[in-house]
Amino acid sequence: MFDYLYRISDIKLFILLTLVSVTLSLIAIFLVRRFIPVNLRYIDNQVIGNTISLVSVLYGVLAGLAALYLINNNSYASDAVQREANSIANIFRDTRSLKEPARTSIQTEVKQYIDTVINIEWPLMRKGAHIDHEGDTIIDNIADEINNYYVIGESESRLVRDLLEENKSLYNSRQQRITMSYASLDIEIWIVILIGTILTMSINYLFGMNFYLHMVTVIAAAIMTSSMIFLLITLDRPFQGEFIIEPVALKSVLHFIEDHPSEAPS
Repeated sequence: MFDYLYRISDIKLFILLTLVSVTLSLIAIFLVRRFIPVNLRYIDNQVIGNTISLVSVLYGVLAGLAALYLINNNSYASDAVQREANSIANIFRDTRSLKEPARTSIQTEVKQYIDTVINIEWPLMRKGAHIDHEGDTIIDNIADEINNYYVIGESESRLVRDLLEENKSLYNSRQQRITMSYASLDIEIWIVILIGTILTMSINYLFGMNFYLHMVTVIAAAIMTSSMIFLLITLDRPFQGEFIIEPVALKSVLHFIEDHPSEAPS
């Protein structure tokens, strides 16, 4: 799909799709009524009805599966962001028990990581742009600090192991989030959905019935199909458009860090 569709507001997008769909449908009705007499179309109403029933069912199943796939994608992306926030929060909490200078060094890296994700990566994801490796570098620096920490006693040994596990979880969640920021329906699926939309609308034009009743049924079909396209567009890219995943969880972690400054181990 065109990228600009993801940059306009949802209400404008819905109005645009609906107006285009309804306008084309009304033009098509006048053309069909002019060139195909209503009595000829009336004779074949049953055949037309059977055909549109088959096409509508197939179209509904395809569009429904596509919507379900995109809803799951949004759920996976949201889960990845939450797990990323949880991991970075756990790392910050656990470092309170470390000795200096490791404690301050790691907590500084944690703050830098959150700032990078919120202020650099999120705007890039909104544009569908490529994410660089600055966040990965920070995670590697945290891992190096943990691995080089001089352990005294079994409690610190367990703490270091926990920190390394949280750091791995942070990396995995980050990669899932970035992967999901590039996720969208393949062009082949969009082509099939658009073909189904056109067929579903077009067959309605062939019915032989009262002119005003025909207009109502065609407009209803146009609004329904345009609404489905609108839904798929708004769900298509989890981090683009107006209906997107925000870094709320990461901002909450940042607020926690600011409200609970680093403390020396007891």
